[in-house]
Amino acid sequence: MSRRGLQFWFLLVISLSACAQAQADADSPFLWQVHGPKTTHYLLGSVHLLPERAQDLPVGIQDAYDAAEGVVFETDIGALARPEVQVAMLASARSQQGLKAQIGDKMYAQLLKRAARIGMPVSACDPFRPWFCAMTMEVFSYRKAGFSGDNGIDRQVYDWVREDAKDLHWLEQPAAHIGLFTGMSEALSREFLASALDDRDGDAGDDPAELLRAWKDNDVASIETLDRQLKTSYPGVYEHLLAERNRNWMPQLKRLLDGGEPQLVVVGAAHLVGPDGVIALLRARGYKVLPYVAVESQLVTMKRAPLVQAALR
Repeated sequence: MSRRGLQFWFLLVISLSACAQAQADADSPFLWQVHGPKTTHYLLGSVHLLPERAQDLPVGIQDAYDAAEGVVFETDIGALARPEVQVAMLASARSQQGLKAQIGDKMYAQLLKRAARIGMPVSACDPFRPWFCAMTMEVFSYRKAGFSGDNGIDRQVYDWVREDAKDLHWLEQPAAHIGLFTGMSEALSREFLASALDDRDGDAGDDPAELLRAWKDNDVASIETLDRQLKTSYPGVYEHLLAERNRNWMPQLKRLLDGGEPQLVVVGAAHLVGPDGVIALLRARGYKVLPYVAVESQLVTMKRAPLVQAALR
């Protein structure tokens, strides 16, 4: 897996707390319609981190949101932001023997090189388990470039839902979502860090704005390629954080998509594509999934007032 591929994978998949005036080049990137037995639903592939001033998104996202009676996220975003949850996760991330003892001299030397390049003190990783170090490095890189989870699509749509009092659902309980990381075996935790340290592309993959371009351009083929690379180079990480979760979501998704209330499902874009993706799994179960086509080519501002109809409920 290349450095570029791994960074893009972090950008699209991990739920955590491109230019200044970025504009989407596709009317509705990573947005699909799902035709259920009673109504039409929507699938949105989210970017979990965005630049601070990137407030404009394609009209298709607004249209799909307005058409939905409920919105489905990977997990309860609000619960993850609670201080007690953050403290508990940090406590689970600590290592009694220290990071170097867990990963060995060779990988630790790679970490020192990577930390020096991005300007991150290695002390930010030393007391922790490998999986937490991997997350720390990637979040540090993106925040340094001005990207934040507070500006991510899912975070902002979540705020819409709370303002408009729409039905809110999630596919994983917060404890299970956090357990994806805190419950990693030592071997998988090291593999996760190894994937983050993979630097075969050198500095070419360190530009978050370039990595964001694929989403903006609706470049599904690029994301499918990155998924394949991850599956080939780090199969344990791929299975644990992508493929297995997609399969586990199917019963809950089927229940919602078989209902009569339109739903907007918002998950990381890498979850949707490829043979193990949500779209393929839904099609195998008989759902008709088609790319969404926006009725107008315009932009909408994410920081918006609640819908008028919400006040009438």
